[in-house]
Amino acid sequence: MIDQSFPKELRLTHKRDIDTLFSKGEKIKSHPFIILSYKTETPMLVPFKLLISVPKKNFKKAVDRNYLKRCIREIVRKNKEIISSENKDITRSIAILYSFKTKLPFNELEVGLLKAFKKIHQ
Repeated sequence: MIDQSFPKELRLTHKRDIDTLFSKGEKIKSHPFIILSYKTETPMLVPFKLLISVPKKNFKKAVDRNYLKRCIREIVRKNKEIISSENKDITRSIAILYSFKTKLPFNELEVGLLKAFKKIHQ
């Protein structure tokens, strides 16, 4: 049975880590997302740390931003094994930026995000 949870440890929270991700991370575009990915050799207990961003500039209502973040989190939770690398010594920092001006249905979000995750491992 695969663990289907999304614990707090999987969230990217430290400012230093976020700054490193945005300055040194590799950028991948996959409609409607921009993904920033950065490998760290520092051994951690988790295979990846995640940051999800939906800009206030595009979605004025918090309800809409929260809905999109919740959908993205759910997609990641269901597909954790795709994101996790085989090498246990590497932790990957990932930022998922929603870069579209309108809300898309869940299935379109899932298709775009899974395509982006496949690009990360190439």
